[in-house]
Amino acid sequence: MTELVPGANAPLPRGPVSVRLIGPFDLCALVTAAHGKVDGDDDFVFYNQPATAGVILNGDEVTVDPERLRPGAERVVIVASPEDGTTPFGRLPGPVVTLHDRRGNLSAHFTPPPLSNETVVTLIEIYRRGAEWKVRAVGQGYADGLAGLARDFGVDVDDDSPGAPEAAAPPPGLTPAVPRQDAAASAAPVPAGGPPPSWGDHSAAGLGPRDDRPAPDGAGWAGEGGIPAMLAQVVTLTNIERGREGLAPLAVDPTLAAAAAEHSRDMVARGFFAHTSPDGRTVSDRVTDLGYRYARVAENIAAGQSTAEEVVAGWMQSPGHRANILIPQLRQIGVGYAVGGEYGTYWTQVFGTLL
Repeated sequence: MTELVPGANAPLPRGPVSVRLIGPFDLCALVTAAHGKVDGDDDFVFYNQPATAGVILNGDEVTVDPERLRPGAERVVIVASPEDGTTPFGRLPGPVVTLHDRRGNLSAHFTPPPLSNETVVTLIEIYRRGAEWKVRAVGQGYADGLAGLARDFGVDVDDDSPGAPEAAAPPPGLTPAVPRQDAAASAAPVPAGGPPPSWGDHSAAGLGPRDDRPAPDGAGWAGEGGIPAMLAQVVTLTNIERGREGLAPLAVDPTLAAAAAEHSRDMVARGFFAHTSPDGRTVSDRVTDLGYRYARVAENIAAGQSTAEEVVAGWMQSPGHRANILIPQLRQIGVGYAVGGEYGTYWTQVFGTLL
C-alpha cells in the first residue's frame, strides 16, 4: 500500500480500480483529454449521470477502467463536495481517499491537507503517461465551489443541472504545502512520486549570491547582487501579503535560497513533485545539510505557473500555503525556480528562523 502526499504519484494497478471516500460527501468524476478540459456532457459523471465509458459512480465509490475510457481520454479527475452542497470542508470530517484494485485490495491511501472554506476539492487523478497509467494525489480545494471547478475543467454548471460541459481555461498549476516544523520535530519521510523524467531546459535560479549563467526564460537578472527579478518579485509579493496581516517582512537568506533552488532543480531532474524527495530527504534535511540551524522552517512548492504574481496568488488562495506565508515567527526566505519537467516550471519557497 502506498501512502500518497499532495503531488506524489504511483503506478496504477492493472484493470479496473475503485476510488472510495467514506463520509458526508458526494463524489463526481471528470474525464479530460490532453488539453485538460472535458469535451462534452458525457465527460462529467455525477449523481444524475452515474456512468460513462470506463467510469461508474456508485455511492461513495468511483470505479475507473482505463482500457474502457473514450478515445482521446488521458485523465480522470475524482472530485468531492459536501453532501448537503453548502457546508465547507473545514466543518466536516477530514476526507480520506483509498484506491483499490480489481480484487478490492488496498493499493493507495491519501489524506488531503486540512481544508477550511472550500466546498469542492479535487482528490486524485488517474492519468496516462506513455503506455502506462498512474494515480496522483492532488488535494486542491475551491472556495468558490463548482464555479472554480467549472473554470478549471470546462464544466458549465447551470442552476438546474450540473451538466452541459463546455470549453474553459486549463487547470492551474499544482501547489502542495508542507506545514511548519519546529526544531525539535522533523518531518517523517513519506513515499513520494511525481511526473516522469523531465524534458527541455533544466536551468534553475535561487535568490542568493551572484550567478553569471544565463537566467531562466522570463526570470531576468536584476543586476546588483545577481538577483533574478522574477524571484525577487516573489519575495516582494510575499512580504506584501505579510504586511497586510501586520507581520514583519522576510529577509532573503542565501542558504535558504540554495535549498530552494536545489529542490526545484531536483524535482525537474528526477521527475517528481513533492516535498519529500525520492530518497526521503525533506526540507529539514536540505537546509540542515547546508548548515542552516533553525528554530522554524517551512516550505511551499508549486508547478506550472509562469509569473511571480501567479504563483504567489495561488499560494495565498490555498489554506496550507497561506498559513506558511503568514507564520508570525518566520524571519527569512529563499526562493528557487527551475524550468523543465512535466509542468514546465517548478517553484520552491523555503522559510526559516535561525536558532
